[in-house]
Amino acid sequence: PIPTSDYYALAGVFASTRMVNRTADGKDVDGKTKSDKMPSDVLHIVADGEPKNLNVFLRGSPDRKGPMAARHFLSVLLPGAPVEFERGSGRQELAAAIVSNKNPLTARVMVNRLWSCFFGQPLVATPSNFGHSGQPPRQPELLDDLAARFMERGWSIKTLVREMVLSATYRQDSRSRSMATPVDADDCFLSPMPRRRLTIEQWRDSVLFVAGELELAAGKSLELSDPANKRRTVYARVSRLKLDDLLMQFDYPDANVHAEKRAATTTPMQRLFMLNSPFIQDRALALVRRVFAEAGASDPARIRHLHALLLSREPDGAELKLALEFLRKPAPSDFPRWAQYAQMLLASNEMLYVD
Repeated sequence: PIPTSDYYALAGVFASTRMVNRTADGKDVDGKTKSDKMPSDVLHIVADGEPKNLNVFLRGSPDRKGPMAARHFLSVLLPGAPVEFERGSGRQELAAAIVSNKNPLTARVMVNRLWSCFFGQPLVATPSNFGHSGQPPRQPELLDDLAARFMERGWSIKTLVREMVLSATYRQDSRSRSMATPVDADDCFLSPMPRRRLTIEQWRDSVLFVAGELELAAGKSLELSDPANKRRTVYARVSRLKLDDLLMQFDYPDANVHAEKRAATTTPMQRLFMLNSPFIQDRALALVRRVFAEAGASDPARIRHLHALLLSREPDGAELKLALEFLRKPAPSDFPRWAQYAQMLLASNEMLYVD
């Protein structure tokens, strides 16, 4: 469905662009200037170069040039014959074609990926392949309905997310099963909600948040290994040469290759990190300080407050009894009993999974 001429038509768009270093006042910086010699306000941006179309290379050989391929969008995604791009490099026209209401593929792909983020599995099981060799949608009517209204509402991701998370389906828990609804083995119809594990970004942010230490400020990316880094994990520095150890342990994908979804592994290294890392031990101490300040001097009140912060529920009678017995025992090391107890809850499956 994508002929060779379409490939070279798109290649012409990118051949007509250039990368430039430009300061905030609009001045270009010589591309040969080393990064440490550039002004502090320099931006690395894409700009239009000299517009040009490319020849089709016959059988991929640059020495055998075929007909000229005018720059245009993919024919298979257009209702009629492709229209040649005429404004500059064609990037603006390409962007408009990608998000055109006449091209529902983009909206379907976006809806499918957002659905996967919130419901644990996509409507189309191959989120990076909506083509002939990919899987068909499990519920095509739902996918089309969400995609159509996503475009009608101005491609508002916030509106789409709000609709998903306020739905009765999303607000189910994973432990309740309707007696009237047959249970499907693949959870295709999401009854009940599948149990979901937090990503490393969500889990680390949650640990910092309950400890009262999460910094919401933006800014330059920082190493996760830096003990002073208490900002949201989305601002972490990601290296293509060596992935951070914490990200690597908790299934962050290789930054050098495309990944349509993340794996969800359970390894001894993950549990050893939660048991021994200075990061989790420091958060446990900070969490105890917060609980002591907010819940007063009563041990049962402190235990209930810990459960409310971390697990959003009250401890049952058995949990409360075990906790009190554990806390009354002498600490075998310089790590207080309360910190050990807080660390145990931070490392629990109930903290790591969404029910």
